[in-house]
Amino acid sequence: MVRLALCIVAVLSMVTARAASPPSQRVDLQAVLARAGKYVQQYQRDFSLLICEERYLQEVTRPNEGPAGDARWSLGGVGTTTEGRTLMSEFALVRVQDADRALWLAFRDVLEVDGRPVHDRTERLQRLFVAPPSNALAQAGAIANESARYNIGDLVRTVNVPTMALEFLGTTMQKRSSFRKRGEETEQGVQAWVVAFEERERPTLIQTPESQDVVTKGTMWIDPQSGLVLRTQIDPQLQRGLKTRVTVSYAPQERLGMWVPVEMKEIYELGSRQINGEAKYSNYRRFETDVKLKGPKGEVR
Repeated sequence: MVRLALCIVAVLSMVTARAASPPSQRVDLQAVLARAGKYVQQYQRDFSLLICEERYLQEVTRPNEGPAGDARWSLGGVGTTTEGRTLMSEFALVRVQDADRALWLAFRDVLEVDGRPVHDRTERLQRLFVAPPSNALAQAGAIANESARYNIGDLVRTVNVPTMALEFLGTTMQKRSSFRKRGEETEQGVQAWVVAFEERERPTLIQTPESQDVVTKGTMWIDPQSGLVLRTQIDPQLQRGLKTRVTVSYAPQERLGMWVPVEMKEIYELGSRQINGEAKYSNYRRFETDVKLKGPKGEVR
């Protein structure tokens, strides 16, 4: 399990709409990182709260040991079974002030599991976020547990947050990692720099429940002129022998004048077991205290 204190990255990656870039000019990596950090820092000051809809498909493939007659299990290959689950959720990103820094929290409020409404979630998101918490870290822990309760597979995970990667790119956080330019690629019509990073400082941002360091590597696709982040990929080393990768793509949301996550893909591989996830995000809007969340129509048993 990963502490939610690690997941507070949440909203940083909801970057604002990119203004027209200045004429192309020669820049170095330090300048690009400074622009990206400033971009995120400005966003921290300006951002309030967003909410969107998430359709999240998860699949687990493992050695063939599924219960006989269980319709949730299907043959996934020779000697393997695959279990699938689809979660429909409201996904919120919120800024909370704690001590001398702002914490960015993410919350996945599950509405339906495989088409069946969840019975115990009425206004849960409102209760968690409308009233400022007295202890932001305790609140973060509650959010992490809530977000992970419907994940499938025997690997408890809270890094499946689309905005996780941007924590490493914040101005004050860049010193924790080493960065290098890996090349250039066209992303969303932009000639982006492909920047790889590896966390160096200890303790790491992500830790196990036993306070063991979880080193994170990754890649950012950055517009070198504006600092806009177009795509991210992180590879946290959650445990020995486990391959983990979370990739997120962004697109402009014209109504809000912002760039937002639109797709998250994740993979966890440990020996013969594999967990795959794919989430799609839509219907972004600003969250206000008078927003009415969808009410339950039944129960998940």
